[in-house]
Amino acid sequence: MSQRKIKTLNRAFTLIELLVVISIIALLVSILMPALNKAKMQATSAVCLTNMKQLSTGWFMYAMDNDDSIIRATMGESSEIKGSWIGCPRDENGNYMTHEQVTPPVEDEDEIRGIEEGALYKYVDVPETYHCPGERLSKRKSKYDGTTVFVSYAVPECLNGVNNQFKQVIKLNKIKTPSEKYNFVESAEERNYNYRAHFVIGTPELSSAGGVWHWWGPMAINHGRSGNLGYCDGHAENKVWENQFTIDRVKKLSAQSVALYNLELPEGGTEDLEFMARGWPASQTSFVFKNK
Repeated sequence: MSQRKIKTLNRAFTLIELLVVISIIALLVSILMPALNKAKMQATSAVCLTNMKQLSTGWFMYAMDNDDSIIRATMGESSEIKGSWIGCPRDENGNYMTHEQVTPPVEDEDEIRGIEEGALYKYVDVPETYHCPGERLSKRKSKYDGTTVFVSYAVPECLNGVNNQFKQVIKLNKIKTPSEKYNFVESAEERNYNYRAHFVIGTPELSSAGGVWHWWGPMAINHGRSGNLGYCDGHAENKVWENQFTIDRVKKLSAQSVALYNLELPEGGTEDLEFMARGWPASQTSFVFKNK
């Protein structure tokens, strides 16, 4: 009897039994993976939201310390640009790096040297705060040197920017309802780094806008159907996008290699654009939109 028991215990699995076990494991993985991916996305969004809150608070504190003057919404590329919120990447020898160079590539350390040169670094001195972990999920890379982009955020060009085509806001007290006006946006810039570190949309005062609002700059969608925004009073919020166009836009534009504003907007799909227009810090009370 004991010998028979030993033989039974040592019996190997049949091929059919192995296939059944493998099928069950595969089924469990297929069920669990979406939940795990969702949990990972929520975790990266939470970190990004914390980053934006710290950056927005630092932006607000800068104005408090500088007679209500707003930090410059640009990337400092020379000593002539004072008070830029962030500096242009530099190599280890202190040389500025270009946004279209192929070699040497712009590495994270080069971008961090630029962060440390910016006026905001006094208030937010942890470089990782300038990077959204959702970038790893989106796998965004530069179309020039092929590296990932470290700086994930951009400031609206109208906040003391360098482009005078935009109506500029120079003082914090000139922003009406700062809790409703954003000062940081997740950027989907595809040049070597977050070039100029500013965000633009087609505002009515632009000569090319035709007096109406339309999409323009690349806004990243790193958190599923939502994105994070920092606001001028120092808080941050997650925004769930209503239009599928908003979610697909940057990937379509990148794949087609067309201008970032030159993509037909579906009829009736303007809810997200209207939201961004109303939150534009220098926006007016009139909102007209076009399908571009």
